Amino acid sequence: MRLVFRYLAMQDVVDFALATLKERSPVGSVGDEHPGLYRDSHTVFLNGHVVQGGDVGAFKSGDQINISNAVPYSRKIEAGRGQMSVPGHVYEETALLVAGRYGNRAAVKFTFMPVRFGDVATYAAFSRRIRPGRRLSEKARQDWLVRQPALEIRAR
Repeated sequence: MRLVFRYLAMQDVVDFALATLKERSPVGSVGDEHPGLYRDSHTVFLNGHVVQGGDVGAFKSGDQINISNAVPYSRKIEAGRGQMSVPGHVYEETALLVAGRYGNRAAVKFTFMPVRFGDVATYAAFSRRIRPGRRLSEKARQDWLVRQPALEIRAR
């Protein structure tokens, strides 16, 4: 008789990912109106729904976890634009670190996901910005403006 046990506890993967994101996040400088806002705004989603405190205890096989950030300047931080105390690519490099540590248990990748709440939604609703040389419909422009860097985590 053969006994097979599938270990799906993903909380330690999420906890490590959040700790790594916070460690790698820029905090701001003297005179910053909201120091640490980006660092403290990493949000965990389970199947597209925000989970409080990053608790993914309800995770089941086939579910998807995403971690993203709802501050409107997170794409600039990811691209390494602006004057920051840490290098950019916070989410991209964190995905590599999490995959390196938990790759036998979880498939982790860097991506962009729509975040349609908080300051990102407000920014997208009123911004006239688009990529140079691009012509977008209003819906496409709104979709582009709310796409934020994210980690996508699935159980193997």
